[in-house]
Amino acid sequence: MARRELGRVLVTGAAGFVGAALVEYLRLINVSVNAADLRADDAGNLVVCDLVDGDAVVALVAGSAPDTIIHCGAVSGPMVMADRPLDIWRINALGTAHVLEAAHRQGVGRTIVCSTSEVYGSRNDGMVDEETRPEPDNVYGASKLAAEQAVIGYRREHGLDAAAIRLSWIYGPGRRTPTELERILKNGMNARRTTLGGRPDDVTHYLFRDDVVRCLICAATAPTLEWAVYNLTAGRGERLAGVVDAIRSELPDLEVEFGGTEPATRGPIGFDQTLTAHSLGFRPETDFRTGVRRTLDALRLKLDAV
Repeated sequence: MARRELGRVLVTGAAGFVGAALVEYLRLINVSVNAADLRADDAGNLVVCDLVDGDAVVALVAGSAPDTIIHCGAVSGPMVMADRPLDIWRINALGTAHVLEAAHRQGVGRTIVCSTSEVYGSRNDGMVDEETRPEPDNVYGASKLAAEQAVIGYRREHGLDAAAIRLSWIYGPGRRTPTELERILKNGMNARRTTLGGRPDDVTHYLFRDDVVRCLICAATAPTLEWAVYNLTAGRGERLAGVVDAIRSELPDLEVEFGGTEPATRGPIGFDQTLTAHSLGFRPETDFRTGVRRTLDALRLKLDAV
């Protein structure tokens, strides 16, 4: 498909897991990027902006004059700040509304918002698509759903060219937030047994970081955004037992036991990506075993550098 030009790009949450990888890739392909985050970095490459401060966000967008905004700034998962629900709401819902309002005022050509598959919750099962009714289980999912509704409102009332991408469980090199997958990998590298709280039949929805980066760029360059929300995951979910087997193919001595005593967790078995493929022109490319191998390589390099 013919692609829209990115022009100047503003990335929020640019010090985060996805945002940092996105900025690095955009600069690699010689795209002009302004990178913003809550705090400065040591190299002075980040513009400091608190998304909860509406005036600061308006000033950021006006000062950078972007043609495209990719909004990665957010609380990164339900395990983060779970004891601070109001702050989650302010950052994810209000912060996104501030970005959309600034994009509207500045006349930004395209705004892409990172959302989450957590909006579907555990009450939905089977394969779900973008028309499945969201049923979030927690404040994190609800705050992301509110952010999506803000996207829809600005699209319909103000004609803002914007969409939200529902991302599943992102993994890969550079993730700093502790995750169950990283715990398994690190324990396996150090010949330590891992006891998982889940059951072998629990369904997982892993998505490699580089696929996220490529999809966000495809969304930002698609000729039109026919829908306000799009699913992105690696496809049909993998049972936890299958995830462990895939890791064991890279770490043969891996020792894992399943400690879950409750029935397998409910929820979707996968997320339909027909709209993402047809409208955005993107399909994930990284299978789980390849992603695990690349993640392990990065972890080993990090250990060697210490």
